Amino acid sequence: MPDSLPRPHPSTWPLDRSHALLDEARALVPGLTLSMMKRPEHFAPGSFPVYLARGRGALVEDVDGNEYVDFVCGLGATSLGHAHPALLEAARDALELGLVHSLPTELEVRAARALVGVVPGAEMARFFKTGADATSAAVRLARAITGKERVVTVGYNGWHDHFMFDTPGVPSALATLTTRLPLFTSDDEPRLLETIRSGARELAAVVISVPYNRCVTRDLLLALRDVCTSAGVLLVFDEIVTGFRLALGGAQELFDVRPDLSCFSKAMAGGMPLSAVVGPRAHLEQMERLQVSTTFGGELVSLAVCLRTIEICRDTGYVAHVASLGRALREGVSRAAEELGAPLRVLGYDAIPFFSFSPDAQRHVALMRDFQGRMARRGVLLRRDVNFLCAAHTRAQIEHAIGAARESLSEMRAAGAFGA
Repeated sequence: MPDSLPRPHPSTWPLDRSHALLDEARALVPGLTLSMMKRPEHFAPGSFPVYLARGRGALVEDVDGNEYVDFVCGLGATSLGHAHPALLEAARDALELGLVHSLPTELEVRAARALVGVVPGAEMARFFKTGADATSAAVRLARAITGKERVVTVGYNGWHDHFMFDTPGVPSALATLTTRLPLFTSDDEPRLLETIRSGARELAAVVISVPYNRCVTRDLLLALRDVCTSAGVLLVFDEIVTGFRLALGGAQELFDVRPDLSCFSKAMAGGMPLSAVVGPRAHLEQMERLQVSTTFGGELVSLAVCLRTIEICRDTGYVAHVASLGRALREGVSRAAEELGAPLRVLGYDAIPFFSFSPDAQRHVALMRDFQGRMARRGVLLRRDVNFLCAAHTRAQIEHAIGAARESLSEMRAAGAFGA
């Protein structure tokens, strides 16, 4: 697999193996795949690969042998790129030590030391496996600390019952304990602050994942910090996506606002399954009295790769590099769209650019599916909304993606996709 640009797709662009596997998965895998955000309907069904075979750097290859510049990046987990040599070395070395030991290992301590060393205000860290594990542990901890039960959530914070209280299979009683609020526009901000003030007596925590379609202000986060402090409510930053992307310490570092607890995963461990709750000792040490435990939190390979990922991100210009590449992608695609009269704009933060055709969800999805399919045909994989940069992306790949976007949008305009 070349290190820079994907091989041009043949005129037939075969996807036969992908579609055969998809047919088999329908009989074997509920929901077709293990993450709902990887399902075919989130891309461009029929004109998009379904199954990947391998990846190196920022390039991936599907099961039919087609190559792509990858802006999905394992849903944001592959911060340093696919098959990074240093991470592979760390994984191999850890494999020689065993997988899960019968007692704690030194790696737990070393990884915790490295993580609290790059998250402002953090003094302790507790490891889990998934982002939902970490946010759920933070909610339980907040309830134990405050003696209150209700929570306010902003953004997607995981699939567990207290977050997805309105989905099938969740007891209806849980809906009384969680309030989910949007933060897509500045008009949503007063309601969030007022909900915290008015619910102070029952509210244990506010769990916030900053929106990706716009950049919030430091003033908002400071106001959120102040109102939570006044109300005796713990402020929890969900940094599953923003950690090790907006800054090593995520949004809290970028905006210089300190939450009571924060949750990390994805880019923190370079693609390995690992998450963490971090915060000041006064809060984290109380987790000892909770029934929060996991056999695999101390699994050695993930901890070793996490430690190496933190070291690389800390000791290189990683954050500035991915931001610079993301800014070039955002500006280049938006400029091409504007020149072609296309409604596409790329919004949000440089390292996690958000593609938007329209604030109307139905129109956006229809246009984005068309665009995703045309981009894939040109060797570029995009998500429908927020996309990701990794350390392995190159300027040449960014220029390739911008050129592909210009060609794709030009075809869509010629086909009348944007209307009169």
